[in-house]
Parts: sequence; C-alpha cells; structure tokens
Amino acid sequence: MASETDAPVDGVLIGEEATPIDLTEQAEVADASFAQVSQVQTVINHIHGDIGGASFGISGSRTKSRRTSGPVSGHEMAEARTRYERHESYEAAAQQLGRCNMVALIGTAGTGRRTAALNLLHDFVGGRREVVVELSPAYTLEKLATREYRKAHGYLLCDWPKDDVDGSIADFHLREIRRRVRDAGAYLVITATATSLPAGDQILWQPPPARDVLLAYQVAPEIAAEAAAHITPEHAMADVVALARDLAAGAPLDQALGRLESAGRRDVVAWFDAPRSRGELFEMAAMAFTAGLPEASFESLLARLESIAGIGMEKADAVSADDPMPSRRLLRVAEGSLFSLSPGRRLEFKVASHRTHVMRELYQRHGMRLWEPVIEWLHECAALRDNPSAQAEVARGVAILASVSDYSYVDSTFLTPWARGNGVMRSQATAAMAVSWLCLDETTRSEVLRTVSSWTRASAARPKFTATLAWSGELGIRFPLEAVRMLWLQIRNSEKPVRHAEIALARLFAALTEATGNALPMLDWVARQISNDKRIGRAIDPLIRAILSVLSARADGVGIPTVTAHLRTRPDSAVPLAKLWSAVLVKRPHRRDALAALYDAVCAFDERDDDDRDHVRALFAALVEALPAKERPLLAHDLRRYAISRNTDENRLEILLSLLRVFLSPAVLSLDTIGKHP
Repeated sequence: MASETDAPVDGVLIGEEATPIDLTEQAEVADASFAQVSQVQTVINHIHGDIGGASFGISGSRTKSRRTSGPVSGHEMAEARTRYERHESYEAAAQQLGRCNMVALIGTAGTGRRTAALNLLHDFVGGRREVVVELSPAYTLEKLATREYRKAHGYLLCDWPKDDVDGSIADFHLREIRRRVRDAGAYLVITATATSLPAGDQILWQPPPARDVLLAYQVAPEIAAEAAAHITPEHAMADVVALARDLAAGAPLDQALGRLESAGRRDVVAWFDAPRSRGELFEMAAMAFTAGLPEASFESLLARLESIAGIGMEKADAVSADDPMPSRRLLRVAEGSLFSLSPGRRLEFKVASHRTHVMRELYQRHGMRLWEPVIEWLHECAALRDNPSAQAEVARGVAILASVSDYSYVDSTFLTPWARGNGVMRSQATAAMAVSWLCLDETTRSEVLRTVSSWTRASAARPKFTATLAWSGELGIRFPLEAVRMLWLQIRNSEKPVRHAEIALARLFAALTEATGNALPMLDWVARQISNDKRIGRAIDPLIRAILSVLSARADGVGIPTVTAHLRTRPDSAVPLAKLWSAVLVKRPHRRDALAALYDAVCAFDERDDDDRDHVRALFAALVEALPAKERPLLAHDLRRYAISRNTDENRLEILLSLLRVFLSPAVLSLDTIGKHP
C-alpha cells in the first residue's frame, strides 16, 4: 500500500494551487453515504440473527460474537469447551504455554484455532467471568510489550497480522512481552497465519481428526468413519461440528452430508469444467459481484461489462433485423444453471455458497483477459450515482473476492483507490460497505482494521471521510473502543468542524445498541474524555456537538431515541449518559438542543410500565449527581418551560414536573432509591 506522503493531494485545482475539499459542505452526499452503510449493516445484523454458520459463504467465519475485543463472555467460553476434543497439536500448545506463558497457534482459518485458544486459557486460568480478555488485532509487537497484564488473567489475540519489524527490534519486544506476561502470572495465546514470533513460540496448528470430533458427539463409530471420509481440508471445523450435531440429533447420513459446503462447490466446478464462451464467463463474473439485484438492473450492468470487454462488437456490422435472438432470460435460469429467479424477479444463485465458489474459480482459472474488464467495470459500479443496491452488492462481492484471493490485492485494487476516489464522493461508500462485509471473515478482519486506521490518519480528506463511514458500521461493532477513539480524535484535533465524524459517532452508538444491546464501553470512554478535557469556550464546542449527536441519535433517523433503547437493555448506562448530558446542559449555547434530546428520550418511555418508570428515575437520579448544584434549579426551570412549549399531555407533564422536583430537592431521589417508587 502506498504511503500517505505518496498520495496525491485531494482538492480542486485552481492554477497551481489546490483548495482542500470541505466535506461539511457536502451534507447531502455525506447523509446518503451513511444511509448506504446503515442499510448494509441492517443486512449484516439479519445474517447474525438468523444464520449460525458461515457468513455469506465464507467458511469458518464466526457470526455469533460481534465484539472482537474485550472480556470473553462466560457463554462463549462454555460453548468453546462443549465436547472439545484435545489432540496432538493441542497438547503441544499446552506444553508450550505452560513453559513460556505464551504460544502462537499458526494455521489456516477455519481450523479451530480460536476454540483451541479459549480451551487453553480456560485450562490455565479457569473460566471465571472476565478473566479471559481478547485483545484487538491492531496491537503491534511494541504495544504488546508496553501494556500491563493482570495477574492470573488469560489474553487472546486472534487473527494477528504479521508485524513486519526488524529482527533485532522484534526480539527486544518479544523478550519484554515474555517478561511482563510471566511476571504477572498471566497467559497469552495468539492465533495467526504468520507471525513475527520466533519458531520456538509457534505451534503449527492442525485441526483434530474429523472422526474424533464426530465420536466426541457420540456419533456411532461406523457412521463416524463413513462421514469422516467425506470431510476434505476445505471444510472448516464449524462444518465438521455442524455435521456432528446433525448426526447426533438423528439426521440420516445422506441428509447431513448434503448440508456440507462441498456439495455446492461440486456444482460450480462442474460448470467451469465444461466449455464456456466469453459471454457466459462474463455473465458469471457479473453475477459473482451483483447477485441479488433485480433482473433488469443486472442486465443493465451486464451490458456495460460486455461493452467494456468488447463482446459482440466484432459482429456489429453483420447484425440484421432478421437474425434470431435467443431467449437469454430463459436460458439464464434453465435447468442445470447455477442461477434462479426469485418471485420478485431478483437474480440469485440457487445455493448461497455458490457465490463464493464461483468467485474462487474465476480467480484461480482466469487471468487478466477476464479480470481487466471486470476491474474497470467494478470501478464504474462503485461510483454509480443512483444505484445504491448495486454498490452494496459490489461491496459484498469484493469482500468475497478477498476471502478467496489475497487481501492486499483487494486493498490495493479496490478499497484504497475507492477511499481516495475523485469526483462526487460515491466510491467512498462502496469502500466502507466492503469493509463491513470484510469484518465478517476472520481471515481479513484484522487486516481491514489496520487499513481503516491508516485512512483515519491520512492527511487527505477523502480517505478520512471513508474511515468515518467504516467506523460507523460493522468495523465499529467489532472494535468499538478503537472506533470511538479514532472518531473522537478526529473531532478533537480538527481545525474545522468535522460533521461527518460527529454523524459517525452517533451512528456507531446506534449500531452498537441495535446489534449488541451494549454501547456501555463507548459511553464510559466518552464520559471520561469529556470530564478530563480542560478546554473552554468554542475550543470544546466540537466535542459538545459530537456528544449531542450521540444523545440525539435514532436508528436510521426514525423510531425511538437510541438512548431510550439502550437504557432499556442496559440500565447501568444511566450514569455515563447523565455525565454526557451534564457536559452539554451546562453549555448555554447547546442547552436547548440538549433539553430536546432529554425530553424526547424520557417521553419515549412508557409511563404506564414500571420498568420504564424506573429507567427514567435512574437517569434523573444520575443527573442530580452529575450536575453542579447551581445548575439544578436552572435546569428544572428550563425543562419545565420546554415541556410546556411542546404541548405535553397532562399525564406526562405531571410525571415530568414530579421529576423536576428532584433538581430542586435532590434528597427526594438519589442513586440509592433507584427502583423504589415514591
């Protein structure tokens, strides 16, 4: 990837100077871009809610746990230990961990490295709540060497990308890591495909034999032996476990085997093994990147790809009105085809996993004669003006391409060029959507984290904007603390208002609440930052506006306030939310907007529901303690006037007025009385 110093300066050339792009003046484009990322996030949330296996055909992806750093839940630890089969690689890793307090499991994705790591850490530190902590793959060797490790804690660093540093420097950092981990009586397990750690710290990971996994689930020995014969190296451990569970539940062997990923691949390989015309191959390439679009939209995009590839041009002079025209639509979904047409006339693959297998065959079998036109076409699609659905599918397709090829190729060919794209900013949204899809694959998640972090630190405006879009989606859900830090620093350190970063912070709060029900780490972090910030006046205005955007957030701009939804799922968030509201309410220029957000959040609760009433009481009790004493009567007066100006109904106004007395007489209600009715 090119360095930022090599990048062209974004701007509109005037003579020999360039005027930097002011993204705050492109509010409509920014809003549309965030809306596109949000729509993709809705699809991803649906996948997480309804599918327990691989995501969009990527074998080995982990869909249940969204957060990729922080304490590992007791539920996940228990799941990892269920019928876990210890084998030769595991025993070697346990011996290494016992000797050195750290070990790296080196192997391919989908081979059960994470599950093994959780079992190793449980064996050494036990399964107590929050005693196993997952570290962000953004950690470098240097950062690992400087962090503090807690006594008798286990640390997991999954999918760690190779840290390319000089050998002598790496050795220095490694000695410090070992010393710190050992002195703390802690344990560190790393999983990676390659690592900067020396060979002595590495275990070349091999998954347990498929037959042993099946037997661990109490599958009959003769059935286990027959089923294991159908398992290939391409199958992830998740596939083997799913097969074992099906067989243990009494499913017939042929039915259970039919669900394996390999069945879908056989159909795809058979299609590619047959003689294919250029037209068929380019149609298949178009489907690999745009499956799921309406048939007419697909045909329009396919026509453009065929034009770029020069298909049909050589016979243009020979075409006459009497030439036969084949029924292409019927042929496309005929028997033996990989395509199907939904009742809504959307073109789809007959089996969802076909899309990944098709992409793999296209990449492995065909060179630049196919890919040069496809790449040019994808760049056009990424910048389309009025087809967000096509851009969303292209983003998904590019993420699938990364899973079957090489991430660095996808980054240099698509992601970073789109992030830096010229003209009206549309390719930036496509890049951000691709980032969200890439976060579903354990093989690319850590790589894309580093890519987006580099965009955030760029001096150019366009990659920084793309980064804010990416942080507001799945990347922020996976790495919430990294996301909030990056967005906060961008807002804090910018010399000009950074409206898109403020929007991203609010959307991150909404995304975390909707996807996980828990944005508490983000709220706690922001509350600490604003309480420790010593700037005054207009210098702190950007941060106050950012906090106000969080407190006013609503999913997709509609529905109940996100604050209300979050308080319902996490009542303990009342304290950090009160600190944030207090920080805004004491700023006179922002008080009315803060009052509006508070009023909307409170009125979204059901005053007839006891739990909701307690949530409101908790929030007001926390506000009492967060606000300076001299501000309480002023706030009570202003909130009363605001409620009256909103034509509040009498019943709700009575409740609000009773709560306002809290500010005048804090002893009436404090944190000790939360949950107790007056």
